Amino acid sequence: MHPVAAEPTARRPTRGDPPWWLPASDDGERAAGGPPRWAAPVERALAAAPAGPPAPAPRPAADLAGLLAPPLAPLLAAADAAFAAAAPAAREADARAVWAGARGWLAAQLATAAARTLVGRVREARAAGELTAATPGERFDEALRALATRPALTELLGRYPVLGRLWGGRCLAAVDAAVELLGRWRADRAALAATLLAGAAPGAPARVRLGLGDPHAGGRTVALLEFADGRRLVYKPRPLAAHARWNALLEWFARRRPDLAPRAVALLPREGYGWAGFVAQAPCADEAEVAAFYARTGAQLALLHAVRAVDIHAENVIASGGHPVVVDVETLFHPSAPPSTDGGPDPAADALAESAHRTAVLPQPLLGEAGAIDSSAVGAHAGQRTPGLLPAWEEPGTDRMRLVRRRLPWPGGPNRPTLPPPYAPPVPADHAGALREGFRAAHRLLAAHLDELTAEGGPLTRFAAERTRLVVRPSQEYADLLAEATEPGALRDLPARCRALAALHEETGRPRLAAFADHELAELLDGDIPLLTTAPGSSDVRTAAGHSLPGALADPGLAAAVAALRGWDEAERGFQDWVVRASLATTRPFAGHRADPGTRPVPRVPPPVPPGDAVGVPPEAGWASALAENVGDRLLALARTGGTRVNWVGLHLLGERRWFLHPQGAALADGYPGTALFLAELGRATGRGRYLTAAAEAVTHPLPATLRLLAAHPELADAVGPGGFHGVGGLAYATARLARLLGSEELTAALPDALTALASASAGAASADLADGLAGALLGAEALGASGTPGADALADRLTARLERATPPAATGLLWGSAGIDLALGRPAAAAPSAADLGWCAGHAGRPAAAAPAAADLGWCAGHAGTLLTGAPAAALAAHRERLAARAPGPDHSPCHGELGLWEPLMEDTGGQGPPAHPAVSRLLHDIEREGPRCGTPDGVPTPGLLNGLAGVGHGLLRLALGSRVPSVLGLRTGSDGSAPHRAGDRPETRRGTGRHDRATKTPATRTPKTETPTTETPATRTPRTGTPTAEGA
Repeated sequence: MHPVAAEPTARRPTRGDPPWWLPASDDGERAAGGPPRWAAPVERALAAAPAGPPAPAPRPAADLAGLLAPPLAPLLAAADAAFAAAAPAAREADARAVWAGARGWLAAQLATAAARTLVGRVREARAAGELTAATPGERFDEALRALATRPALTELLGRYPVLGRLWGGRCLAAVDAAVELLGRWRADRAALAATLLAGAAPGAPARVRLGLGDPHAGGRTVALLEFADGRRLVYKPRPLAAHARWNALLEWFARRRPDLAPRAVALLPREGYGWAGFVAQAPCADEAEVAAFYARTGAQLALLHAVRAVDIHAENVIASGGHPVVVDVETLFHPSAPPSTDGGPDPAADALAESAHRTAVLPQPLLGEAGAIDSSAVGAHAGQRTPGLLPAWEEPGTDRMRLVRRRLPWPGGPNRPTLPPPYAPPVPADHAGALREGFRAAHRLLAAHLDELTAEGGPLTRFAAERTRLVVRPSQEYADLLAEATEPGALRDLPARCRALAALHEETGRPRLAAFADHELAELLDGDIPLLTTAPGSSDVRTAAGHSLPGALADPGLAAAVAALRGWDEAERGFQDWVVRASLATTRPFAGHRADPGTRPVPRVPPPVPPGDAVGVPPEAGWASALAENVGDRLLALARTGGTRVNWVGLHLLGERRWFLHPQGAALADGYPGTALFLAELGRATGRGRYLTAAAEAVTHPLPATLRLLAAHPELADAVGPGGFHGVGGLAYATARLARLLGSEELTAALPDALTALASASAGAASADLADGLAGALLGAEALGASGTPGADALADRLTARLERATPPAATGLLWGSAGIDLALGRPAAAAPSAADLGWCAGHAGRPAAAAPAAADLGWCAGHAGTLLTGAPAAALAAHRERLAARAPGPDHSPCHGELGLWEPLMEDTGGQGPPAHPAVSRLLHDIEREGPRCGTPDGVPTPGLLNGLAGVGHGLLRLALGSRVPSVLGLRTGSDGSAPHRAGDRPETRRGTGRHDRATKTPATRTPKTETPTTETPATRTPRTGTPTAEGA
């Protein structure tokens, strides 16, 4: 025996030892006595395996199955014999083509199951010096030939009997599936010739490709049959009745809107299986056909949303000319599964889970530990990499072959329309108008024909009894589990493999999964991706093995769909249209944190007319206040409500690189605390109770719950970080300010938890900046101290000492640069940014002011405006004011790097007497009034958040109207005059200059009654907040 064929630690089986297959048998198989069915093909392979290494031979293929071919050969030979015995007329051309395809798919599965074990044996032999061939590739082949002998395979299976279970089970499944496919082809050949293969009678398939989808129900997969004349046919080993009902719905729609109707897939349904016409990707003829493609995509999206479809991702849609053809619609009338949150039920999460976003047609990133990928039908494109680190083989086919983990490339698919060369590929966001118009038109048509659709025998009710697939976990999650369960340690016995799949039973925040876990495990143990089915008219679920789970679903999918359709009014259409628009905008790249240069011609704006009830108020102040109320009402209209909570769906930045759609979380920058802060400030300033009520409903329950969680779990607080806008410092600030504005006992009671969480988050923090680091933590601690939270001043002292010793960041901006540290320490900026870095800044540290270059970044987050917040002299503020006078308002009104952030340094200069008197202020207010508030998002899509969204625009308008009477949230200030009160023990030598710590603190009694006393408006009089105001999507 070649040395590699035996492991030194393995004992040869002797007479009287238990059979090799026993450790891999389940309880039922053990009780039955005798070898289980899956052991038979393995026993035949062992009997036929050669006694010595086979002669060297060329590798049959360069793929994994080709590399590992020698030890797999006896198994494939046993499968060949089994198919020949089971298939009628197995020597006929069609049988040979079917088995060739099944054999290739079987080889790939056998190789995948054994690869880690076999490669591990090769590496052990190399380390032991047992391989004698000259090159790494030859030594690899030498080791594999040694492992192909009967003694070596017997030894291998004695040590890893579960590998034998997988091998034997896959061999049986491949033979059964191939015989089944062959029989169905022969039975249906005449009908197929008359329908899907119209034309000359087809001969035998020239090629059959299996494995074109996940293996279900005994290794069955979708197959493609290719004929010599170029015709192709798709075989699906599952019922196609639901797909046929979908085709009927498309026909119904086409009779009413033929211009928007997408093409259906031709079908030949059969009992338990069916055939589908092959749909080939084809380019569009011109831009007009591209526009038609996206209009049909929008219409089809509305139809898919109506039937509660999910999983319509890139692999299930083919761009065929001007038609987006859905080739797989097995997941219709699917139940929703809103994610559970630590703050309790979230109406925004529920709304997004019920929206058109759920279909997977619209762009949406799939997040992983290493990045993100968009797999949606509209957004997926070539050039992406997997979001997680997946197993991959390094130096394959050599004795150095080893498993590594890396992001793998996604090759792209046929889901997006193309144009013939030399035209560039169409960009989905450029066709948002066509897609939205198609969606709105179909949405209106479906709503108008609701009674017809849902009547007895109507297009929707006819789905009631058809089988549809239930997806309780992503297929990739199953695939990852299967891959990890091929580790050699998981192949030693069946309990070890069950432990490798134990994640199925772990608590995941999806409690309904527990009912399915045992059935999923049974299918995964045999190498299948679990398959669960239901019917739209039932709440029962059926497994692939035929087990019924009565009442496993909360409600039948058809009833849920009809109930949802009854709510398709103009407000709901507006929300859905916003979801479509926002989703498409996420395909735009993030443009970076840089303010618009404002180089357009400066418009001439007539002077504002003072409001009739604002005698003595500066005209701009009344104007800004009215616009702030408009923004507040818009936020109320965008809010999603449920129970006692309010929340919003918004656009969020992922890693400062890309946008994604998500319910607002707890971060101050883009979460519900920032939105609630603006509404609360607006309510106190205007006396309107509807804003105060909405703010309270947004934070009263989820914010304390989040703080309790972070206080109880320091590791979570550490992961969140201490920052002022993206971390616990911002939560502490928001809780303290909102507790005061709302007079909330719940928020006041949560302040000690905020302090505990902030201490944990900052304990090991390395970053010193304002957004994510210790500067934000210090301002959060001072906000807690100003609220009287015991221990907050001591934490602030410790953070001050750490900040004073910290090495400042290389950048000089406010959010991520040294200016943020200066702001937190209450000292003037120590250095000005360079024009080449973050823009020009002048007037700091005693230098004279000068005019900023036109190309300078004036923004608040990373540019000049932010550095001016750290105690700039009057000359610098004057220079900034003149720079603003010479520019036109940019396309972004939000504070981060938009227009209102540019004015933030000048807000405090008014002494609370209203906005700076300046023509540029009138230009900005006129621009907001004429165009509506524009957010710092792609294409200016409205979003509720603070730094880039409507809340930030509204807060900036309030600051323009009332100056320092509304504390600067951009400076994390809490005092009634915009400053933070002195803390006991403040040291003037470390809190020097003209910063916020040196200002006198006014008491709440000095504020005007208007800013303190709400009116008697009750929650019942609030503006409806269940959708956007119009169907045009904000």
